[in-house]
Amino acid sequence: MAKKTTKIAELGDQPGKADVSKVQAYLERFGYLGARGEGFGAADFPEAAPDSPGAVLATARPAPGAGAYDDVTRDAVRQFQAFAGLPVTGAVDTATAAKMNQPRCGMPDAAGVAEFVTSGRRWATTNLRYAFQNFTADVPSNDIVLAIEQAFSLWAAHTPLRFTRVPLASGPEIIIQFVTGDHGDGSPFDGPGAVLAHAFFPSVPPAAPTAIMGDAHFDDAETWTVAVPPGAGTIDLVTVAAHEFGHSLGLSHSNVAGALMAPFYGGPHRAVEADDIAGITSLYGGFSINHAMWVHGTSVTIERDADVESVTRFGFFTRIVGKPNTTNWYHVAVPTPVIVGGNRLAFARAMLRFATGGTSAVVRDVHIYDGSSRIAAHQSVNLSGSQPFAVFGVAHKPDVAWGAGISIGVTTGPGTAAQRRIDLISAGIDFLD
Repeated sequence: MAKKTTKIAELGDQPGKADVSKVQAYLERFGYLGARGEGFGAADFPEAAPDSPGAVLATARPAPGAGAYDDVTRDAVRQFQAFAGLPVTGAVDTATAAKMNQPRCGMPDAAGVAEFVTSGRRWATTNLRYAFQNFTADVPSNDIVLAIEQAFSLWAAHTPLRFTRVPLASGPEIIIQFVTGDHGDGSPFDGPGAVLAHAFFPSVPPAAPTAIMGDAHFDDAETWTVAVPPGAGTIDLVTVAAHEFGHSLGLSHSNVAGALMAPFYGGPHRAVEADDIAGITSLYGGFSINHAMWVHGTSVTIERDADVESVTRFGFFTRIVGKPNTTNWYHVAVPTPVIVGGNRLAFARAMLRFATGGTSAVVRDVHIYDGSSRIAAHQSVNLSGSQPFAVFGVAHKPDVAWGAGISIGVTTGPGTAAQRRIDLISAGIDFLD
C-alpha cells in the first residue's frame, strides 16, 4: 500500500516545530533551501569536470534552523511565492500552503525567478529513441503508447526532434517507467497526490550521457488516465508526460502561468505555450520547412451528414452547424509532394485554421494520416473559439508513402445554431526533405 502523503498546514504566528519541518522539507526538496545544484540527478550523475564548459557548481546557502521558522526559511518561502505567482509575504498562509499541497513535478524549481529556463544540457542528436520498461495497470497499454506519442508530438511540432519507439534492448535515450516509492534513483516517490513524476536532464555536449539521463519515471501510486475530463482523483498522463519530456530534453521549470513547464499540475494541458516553444527552440532550433501544402476549408468532407444541421460554403471556407449533442468527423485531403528532386519527403506537422461559435462546438481530436495509416493522434485537445494557427506534431516524422489527410473530430453541444457552428478555413501539412 502506498504511504499517505503528508500535507502542509498554514503556519500561524507561533508555528509548531513539526509543521515548520514539513515546510522546510518541501523547500529543500524543490530547490529553495540547501545547496543550489546544477540539476536533477547531477550529484549522482556528473557529466563534466567543474571547469569544463557548461558545468555549474553547487553554491552554498545558509542552513535554516531545523524546525525553526527563521529568516532563512522565511526568505525561501518568499522565493517560492515569487516563483509560484503568489503574493510575496514570507508567511505560509492559506494560499501558499494550498500551492505547496498541489500535485506537481518532482524536479526542483530553478533558482531565482525566470521565464523558460534551460538546464544547459541537450541531446547531441535530434533522432531520439524511447522505450517502455513497464506500464501502469491503470490504463490499457495501447492507450499508454498513444498518450506517450501524443506527448512527444507536442515537442516535435516545433523542433527538428524525432521520437521513435524502439525495443528496450536497443539502448534508447529515453526509458519510461511506472514505479512507486524508493525505486533506486535517489528520489523516492511519496504516494498519491503529491509528486507525480520526474525526469532526468541530458548531458552537456560533447559529454556522453549516462544511462539514466533522459529517463522519465511516473509514480504508479497515482491513478493515471487518458480520459478528458479526468475522473475524480485521476491524473492526465498526456499532460504529465509532456511536461516530464521537457525535462528529458533539457528544460527546467518555468514560472510563467499557463506554461506546460510550470511545475504544478492543474488538470489536462495538452499543449505547449509560447514560453515552452521559446525554451525548446533555444536548445534545438526550429526545423527548416522545405515544403508546405495548404487547402481551403471548402474541400472538407463530412463523415455523417445526418448529424449536420446545415453546411454553407463561402468563398474560401466552409461553415458547418452540427446538430445538438452529436460528434462528427470532418476530413481534409492535403495535396502531397511525395518525392521532390529525387528525395522522399517526411511529415513534420499538421496545421488548422478554424473558428467555432464557442464551447458548444469543440474540436476534440485531430488525427493525421498517410494514406489509410494513422501516423499521429491528438486526442482530447478540446479547442474552441478562434484558432488562427493550431499546430499538431508527428512524433516520429515518418517518410511520406501515399498522401496526407487530416481528420477533425468535433463535438457539438446544446445552444443556438451560431453557437454550434465551426468555420473550417484551411488545413495544411509541413514536409521535410
